[in-house]
Amino acid sequence: MRIVVPSAAEPAVLEAMAELALEAAAQISERWLPSLARAREEVAEALGEGRRTRIAVSPAGEVAGWISCFHTYGDVWEIHPLLVAPRFQGQGIGARLVGEAERLIAAEGAGVIIVGTSDEVRGTSASGRDLYADLAGALATFTASPSHPAGFWLKMGYTLVGFTPDAEGPGMPSINFAKRPARDRRGRR
Repeated sequence: MRIVVPSAAEPAVLEAMAELALEAAAQISERWLPSLARAREEVAEALGEGRRTRIAVSPAGEVAGWISCFHTYGDVWEIHPLLVAPRFQGQGIGARLVGEAERLIAAEGAGVIIVGTSDEVRGTSASGRDLYADLAGALATFTASPSHPAGFWLKMGYTLVGFTPDAEGPGMPSINFAKRPARDRRGRR
């Protein structure tokens, strides 16, 4: 698997990224990328100014996954999105893409990396509950099903830092994670 920079001059690659995005997003959200047209917009946004985007290309030349990251404010960088084609999931491609994004972010001098995921599929212990009533308890007892992206982010060393209750509708929160970029032996990012 190769990790490369996608080019706007390669329409077939961009279309493959959009098709992958539509297929992968359908597993976790019915509303985020509801059409191929919206997925194409997501790809165009990922290639915009200030974005750092990488694709994983299989030995057969297929786009297996992609990731994008960008500076938000201060020392904060965000990863959005991370998408891996369902047929390539569970092979370490997401972890490789995240590792590449973290390397890029650290080289930019970031102090924190943030990522969010939603729970429209009710795959975490935070879904279906009134988070306003007991936010601390929901944070302390948080769990995610093996197929939910939240479990992936925890496995990648990200810390659960909060929820945005009802972000995707009643009982469907946004789940927020953060991580400090790796530092070199001299303590520099």
